[in-house]
Amino acid sequence: MKKPLFLFSFLLIINFSFSQCPVPTGLFVTNITHNSVIANWTAVQGAHHYRIRIRELGAANWGNLLNIDSSMTSRLLPLLQPLTTYEWKIEAYCDSTNQQNSAWSVIDTFTTIAFVPAPFNPLLFYGMSSTLCNMHVSFSLRVMQSQNEPDIGTSEITSDGGSFDISSVSTGDTVGTAEIATSTDTIMTILTVGIITSSNNAIIYSIDTSGIVGFFTIENISGGGVKIISSSPPDNNNYTSGYNSLLIFNNLFVTPTSPGILRFTADIESELNDQFNMIDSSTVIFCNTGLNENTTEEKKLIKVVNILGKNSSKKKNTLLFYIYDDGKVEKQIIID
Repeated sequence: MKKPLFLFSFLLIINFSFSQCPVPTGLFVTNITHNSVIANWTAVQGAHHYRIRIRELGAANWGNLLNIDSSMTSRLLPLLQPLTTYEWKIEAYCDSTNQQNSAWSVIDTFTTIAFVPAPFNPLLFYGMSSTLCNMHVSFSLRVMQSQNEPDIGTSEITSDGGSFDISSVSTGDTVGTAEIATSTDTIMTILTVGIITSSNNAIIYSIDTSGIVGFFTIENISGGGVKIISSSPPDNNNYTSGYNSLLIFNNLFVTPTSPGILRFTADIESELNDQFNMIDSSTVIFCNTGLNENTTEEKKLIKVVNILGKNSSKKKNTLLFYIYDDGKVEKQIIID
């Protein structure tokens, strides 16, 4: 005997309802800035992954954010515009083939805040492995910027003493390392000699596994002292999300032959034509007079800053930089 048609329809409705994935709920946003927010939702039981859609309020088309796995209940929504209202929604998938998807959630809205730039005020720190006169030493230069400062465009760092032993190296030689960290990425490179234009001038390449990622010039100044000149290519974004770079020259710098204060002068221009000038007189050169160099004097901690250059208290499981009165900067992370 034939079963009634309405019974088949009822069974189809039941099977369909069981195959659908539950709809995500509990939508809200946190950490609203001028160009990003963090979207949050309640975890969906049985979800394999999620998809988010976002658009400016009233726009015709949605943008998609993918690769959101089942362990996540929040996602950064980047590349937003200041003082703009957006709407977003999310769906869940309960399988890896994108077949068992939920309906879209209710729509949540938010408005980004105004962008407030920070003053152009880079921090510079100089360090040497020894301050005895007329010695080949490891020389370091750290430059730090806070979030939302204008990007550095060009910089010129000079000293009133010392020299680079350029005549001792050849093209292709490794002369140091560089580390560049932003709020989202860290790049480790080696410094190699690119082009030697004279015994007092050379172009240094910064190289990682992909090839040359940057370069700058080192120069010995007539009459004594050195100069480091660099220029950053435009990135269509005139403000930094936080910047921390460290250059280390391994035994390429020769300390002055006479004792006294070794001064470093920084002349830096931002991509927006801001000017920054600073003279650092914290390095003192000593010459060996037959007395042992005093290495027992305790250095004093000036401040502790995080990777963005902001003052920080001492924290566990966080990368911090300890800045001392002798110009040294120590990178520490205490694992709990």
